Amino acid sequence: MVTQEVIKEIYKHYSKPPKDMSDLRIPYFLDMLKTNHNLAIAGDEIINQNLDEFNPFRRFLTHRLTAILEFEKVVAFVFNRHIIFFDKNSPNMHVHFKPEKQSFLSRLFGRK
Repeated sequence: MVTQEVIKEIYKHYSKPPKDMSDLRIPYFLDMLKTNHNLAIAGDEIINQNLDEFNPFRRFLTHRLTAILEFEKVVAFVFNRHIIFFDKNSPNMHVHFKPEKQSFLSRLFGRK
């Protein structure tokens, strides 16, 4: 199960892209998800063909990926500022955005 603590650890440990993109094993994970998600590689992009053309999560650059992690029920595509969770057993997809850190002054004066 992916809890908030697990998500926090993911952001902490996977903040930079891998040195070798083959470490991500993109074809393996796309093959695993193909029964429920229509994902395709086009050059340096991964395209989710189930989403509308104007959806911001329809396509993403592979060199922006920092990790791809497999959990019991989901596969997480990890980026620097967000994580896209693809459900293994259904066509559902969830996005988690990394909360922005507040500066010292904004915490001191209570501003956002």
